Amino acid sequence: MGVARRDFLKVVSSASVIGGLGAISIKTDSASASAHVFGFDENHVPMNAANLCPMPTSITKAQKEYAAQLDLSLSTSSRRAVEAGKEKARRRIAGLLGVSGDELAIVRNTSEANNIIVQGMPLGEGDEVILWDQNHPSNLVAWDVQVSRVGGSVRRFSVPTNVGSVDEVVDLFVRSVTDSTKVVSFTHISNITGFQTPVAEICAAIKKRKDDVHIHVDGAQTWGAVDIDLGAIRCDSFSGSAHKWFMGPREVGILYVRDTRIDDIWPNIVGVPWGSTSADSPKGARKFESMGQRDDAAIAALSDTALLHETITPESIEQQSALVARRLREGLQDLGLPFISSTNPAFSSSVIILQAPRKTAGQMVREVFHEAGVQTAATGGLRMSPHIYNTADHVDRVIAAVHKKRALLS
Repeated sequence: MGVARRDFLKVVSSASVIGGLGAISIKTDSASASAHVFGFDENHVPMNAANLCPMPTSITKAQKEYAAQLDLSLSTSSRRAVEAGKEKARRRIAGLLGVSGDELAIVRNTSEANNIIVQGMPLGEGDEVILWDQNHPSNLVAWDVQVSRVGGSVRRFSVPTNVGSVDEVVDLFVRSVTDSTKVVSFTHISNITGFQTPVAEICAAIKKRKDDVHIHVDGAQTWGAVDIDLGAIRCDSFSGSAHKWFMGPREVGILYVRDTRIDDIWPNIVGVPWGSTSADSPKGARKFESMGQRDDAAIAALSDTALLHETITPESIEQQSALVARRLREGLQDLGLPFISSTNPAFSSSVIILQAPRKTAGQMVREVFHEAGVQTAATGGLRMSPHIYNTADHVDRVIAAVHKKRALLS
């Protein structure tokens, strides 16, 4: 294996992962630190960050306290104090992503953010939308529905999982663009194969080919897992959900729209805080988040979650999450098991999927939980997506369980 067990334990132990979290929650170096910093126990270990992450208990507590503050007093001053958390969250997240706060909308999740772009994009006859065929339905089928209503066309293209180089991937994207292309929309990391696209290279090459193309990137499997600088990437919009790798409140997400593109996208919902005329829109990307009453406590807790990421740093989170995933991937490779996800370091991610027949994939998930006490998923096969709260012991337990029940994979 490329990562010796002793080195892995030294770099990605419970203590090292929890150390950063402890700066704003509980300081501990015990082997069961995750049980204190997170709410799960060692018999119910989450390893499905591609779908849902646990919140640190400090974030859960903060959200409850904000809700209690509102229930205690619904006065204007009390509500404004909690609602101020949205602007704190916006500033912190914008700083983490390398963008302006005015380019960021606080929405409900990635699906909603994707559909704001889909439904807000002015399309007509002759306009072409290019999609990677591994996109999530909210960034795939949603375009089909929109085009059938307003006109235009949709074309999909594929990227083989076993592709050999970044240049090959970039070339597949660029060759899909034509003179009629108005939008290219793709997922940064696929939830169905775990394939990580070279987003910066793709965006730069597409813009060189046709500068006026709108590039939308679905970051559901990126935000909170990968240290991404949107200011340096030439995409025009980007979406993410707090409940996945960001380890934040449920039903809270983000939509980034580059400042030069904000006026091009129509808002899906118009209400307060718009003014009395259509010209009185909220500042910047805020026009995409006027959805009526929201869960203000959850949005306020998003600011606390962003502070957590500032404290640990996105770079450290990416390094630790990737190292956990590498240990898991290499352990499964040692067993000679068939992979759906790429094992090429240029395209691999923390979303790891083994081939498994549909009729037995669900049973394999149940067996892994029974044997290891770790929760995985039957998405595209046997999907495991570890994050910084997972330890060497969690990884080894999963590898042992998969080895014991490997007959279910064939």
